[in-house]
Amino acid sequence: MVEQEVAGRRRVCVFCASGTQIDDRYLELAARVGGELGRRGYGLVSGGGSISSMGALARAARDAGAHTTGVIPEALLQYEVADLDADELVVTADMRERKGEMDRLSDAFLVLPGGIGTLEEFFEAWVGRVLGMHRKPLVVLDPWDDFAQLHELIGSLVAGRFVNAAAAAEVHWSRGVSEAVDAIEAVWSADSDAEAQGLTAPPAGLTEAIAALEAD
Repeated sequence: MVEQEVAGRRRVCVFCASGTQIDDRYLELAARVGGELGRRGYGLVSGGGSISSMGALARAARDAGAHTTGVIPEALLQYEVADLDADELVVTADMRERKGEMDRLSDAFLVLPGGIGTLEEFFEAWVGRVLGMHRKPLVVLDPWDDFAQLHELIGSLVAGRFVNAAAAAEVHWSRGVSEAVDAIEAVWSADSDAEAQGLTAPPAGLTEAIAALEAD
């Protein structure tokens, strides 16, 4: 029933911090993101916690009219203080199932500053898009350069030919909230136009393999 109620409304999955030790500016950033998604008519998929950035995000999204879906492993129900006010709270058996549900329920990924859990989610979403397992936009919102070294690392991997430039280009980097959501919408639009014209490209992660086969 819930999925029928939100049918036709795109949902953005936001990865962000759940630790309570972070600076208040990250909570304010998450709240701005939630508000922006709600104002633009999008639903929110998040990690299902009610504290830290995760909680600020969900509350602001609801206040702005967004349908909120929280996805949380049973083992973290108390640790992350489950968002019992979520319009839909999905409890999973473990972290792997959590990520799978967040992927299944969303139409785009937006990454906010966070720790190792956020990084794990970012890399899985990135690999999925590069390999063609999904075509959902992947945007990193990094107003204070918390991920600057990550961005540089990806550039170094491209320079060393461990990652091709097309794969790196699947990640969109933004410094402002509106800019980040604009980037999501731009990818949706570009992918839609490409599909309509029958111009969908091979997954970025396969381009080198295809080139190697053609060279043989």
